[in-house]
Amino acid sequence: MAGRRMLLRIAPFVLGIMAARVWLRRREARRRALPAAPEAPQIEPARRFGREPIDIVTVVDDLLLAGR
Repeated sequence: MAGRRMLLRIAPFVLGIMAARVWLRRREARRRALPAAPEAPQIEPARRFGREPIDIVTVVDDLLLAGR
């Protein structure tokens, strides 16, 4: 009886270890199957970001004056 009880207590751990091994093997197989990623093409920045920076203090002052 003690042998069965011990087996039932250990079974979840053994099952978890086996599931982890299967998962890791499948993950490794997928990793090997992936082709090498080509280099990303160079994208030029959008023109809207090429403008001159604005002074945030001036913008806040204008907004505060507009409310009066």
